[in-house]
Amino acid sequence: MTNPSKKYLFESKSLGNFEFFIDEYTFTPTQTTSSIINASLNSFNDGDAVLDLGCGCGVVAIIIANLNKNKISLHASDISETVEEIVQLNAEKYNVEVKVKESDIFEAWKNFKFNIIINDISGVAEEVAKVSPWFKNISCDTGVGGDNLIKKVLKESPDYLLKGGKLIFPIISFSDEKEILKLANEIYGHVKLLKKDYWPAPKELLENIELLRKLKKKGLISFEEKFGSVIGYTAVYEALM
Repeated sequence: MTNPSKKYLFESKSLGNFEFFIDEYTFTPTQTTSSIINASLNSFNDGDAVLDLGCGCGVVAIIIANLNKNKISLHASDISETVEEIVQLNAEKYNVEVKVKESDIFEAWKNFKFNIIINDISGVAEEVAKVSPWFKNISCDTGVGGDNLIKKVLKESPDYLLKGGKLIFPIISFSDEKEILKLANEIYGHVKLLKKDYWPAPKELLENIELLRKLKKKGLISFEEKFGSVIGYTAVYEALM
């Protein structure tokens, strides 16, 4: 039995506040989590089967279930070995039913089909991930452009979507957005931007500004420098079959 030694508070003026159990193996949600939730809230129809891929503590699935008027069938997975216990604890707290599996991307979902897959698997260039505060005790095998895992999701996701299904996925500015979108458009018939949010990067990235500038010059990441801060963004896209 895992010991959920910490708690994460999701705070939103428009959506409300939600508190979640997490442990040392759980990825702590970031601005990207809020962007995904806000971008996808109106994407669901009654009876939809939904997969929260890279779910962490279950924050996306659980908040969507609480705020969505339609009844949806929730599924969630993460590579963390404690994901099943953590997500079930949080789901019980908010009276939400969700089928949870420990899974390396789609490994545990063979023979499953979904109307909507929401991807929140890490997509940050590895050199940025190493100096950021985001991946302590968390795997981040994302490659030089931060696109290894999202490309795998893009390639495999059509096999897990029902006809007319959709993939909702974020791209963080600290990854190779052009390469990711190029592949998304090759695989899916239609890709559109749902939401784009800008946010100040943590101080750890500002302290490594020369590294960021080097990666930006190579075209691997994107960001702005304003008033002594590093400004990144999260762009949330919808890809339709």
